[in-house]
Amino acid sequence: MTHPSSRSQAPYVPFLSHGPPPADSWIEIETTPGEYKLLVRLPGFSREGITLATKRRRILHVVADSWENGGGHFERRISFGYDADLVQVRAEFDGVMLRVVIPRRVLPVSWSASR
Repeated sequence: MTHPSSRSQAPYVPFLSHGPPPADSWIEIETTPGEYKLLVRLPGFSREGITLATKRRRILHVVADSWENGGGHFERRISFGYDADLVQVRAEFDGVMLRVVIPRRVLPVSWSASR
């Protein structure tokens, strides 16, 4: 009888590469009175490998994975103020640049009048 520990096991190969993102990938955030704009440079990634998710109505999670040419992984979590309307996120990807627009809600202003 052989013990399970004596069996030879196949080498572990991860399903997704956890290699670093390309050195020329970056993220830039611009804030205007009406919206937040994100520019994310993702060379070597395809549209099918990019995921945007929202969490807790204030966090945008950007993930990009590539399985070609040694693979790569890019991941960032961006926190926004309560004025960010993460339900209305718009995004487009041209093969290198991911452009994400998050509209800003006008928050009610409460005034306390003292007379």
